[in-house]
Amino acid sequence: MEEADSGGVYHLGTMIIKLARNVPRKRLQDIALPFMQRLSAKTGEAICLSTLHSYQGVCVERVEAQHTLRVSHDLGAIFPLHAGASGKILLAFLDRKTQETIIRDNGLRRFSPTTITDRKKLYAELAQIREQGYALSDGEVIPGTFGIGAPVMSFTDEVIAALSLSAPTHRLEEPEQQRMIDLVVTAARRITTGFQSQEV
Repeated sequence: MEEADSGGVYHLGTMIIKLARNVPRKRLQDIALPFMQRLSAKTGEAICLSTLHSYQGVCVERVEAQHTLRVSHDLGAIFPLHAGASGKILLAFLDRKTQETIIRDNGLRRFSPTTITDRKKLYAELAQIREQGYALSDGEVIPGTFGIGAPVMSFTDEVIAALSLSAPTHRLEEPEQQRMIDLVVTAARRITTGFQSQEV
């Protein structure tokens, strides 16, 4: 069963969370977790690994922030694909037909003033994400928070997960923001390399 909280974020039932930890996802989580822990140690921020679940994103592994004031997805939390760094990463690297199906079926709900609700603007954003290799979210789901996401890819160059960092906006202002982007992208690439080596 799924239960919604007041912010519109859904949580998976215990059984589905257990399934998310089984093969083949367990292997990905096992590979990713050491990199996530190192990334959190370097940045002090919350790190989340997310995958696709029925045209939505779901957090399947996380590392808590070291700060008292923190931002993070709960384990098993379900979130939209058109808003937030993790969601946009998972959506951006899908083929256009699948993107159109997801947008048509799920709609473009507005969560905050910065949520992208225009299809043309969203497609332009997704194209930019694919080109630059990372996604940013400035309060698109929760005002006052900032997210950075990067893709984890399979051996066939299909997106299998999104690695993301979340923090209060004031902690991710320039030039700190660019340093964080570089760290997230590097960690995602290392997880990709580790996962792809298991596929050979």
